[in-house]
Amino acid sequence: MSEPGLNPEQVSGAVADRIAGVVLLLMAVGAWWYSHTFPAGFGQVVGPGAFPRLVSVPMGLFAAYLVIRPGVNQRWPQRAALLRQGAALLLLGIYAGFLKPLGFLPASLVCVVLLIRLFGATWRAALACGALLTVSLYLLFEFALGMPLPNMPGLDW
Repeated sequence: MSEPGLNPEQVSGAVADRIAGVVLLLMAVGAWWYSHTFPAGFGQVVGPGAFPRLVSVPMGLFAAYLVIRPGVNQRWPQRAALLRQGAALLLLGIYAGFLKPLGFLPASLVCVVLLIRLFGATWRAALACGALLTVSLYLLFEFALGMPLPNMPGLDW
């Protein structure tokens, strides 16, 4: 049933919120489950699976909230926005699959640059910001937090 004032073809924002909540909840559960496959180094208190678990808990809680209490007076996103959101989800799924075989730096650089481009930035801005963000995240996780990230094949430092 649609909200008052909506055309019969339009879908309520509450339905959109619930769909987004279910998708995000599935992603949170998947991230939690997949995080257990990351091996912890000998003597490491916090292994590489800690970060996905830390992200998946609030993500799952917020997703459940969206399902239980969706927003009001919202409309279903337009076609272009839906395609952009779908492309972002697909890109993040592909990123997860290529992270281990390619290593953190190249996989993250490509993913971040494409995500930035997806939201309308120029190639030059996307490359500059993507490189800066990728290197910053690498330095943060690898050296500041001591969480080893997958290296590029043939690169062992």
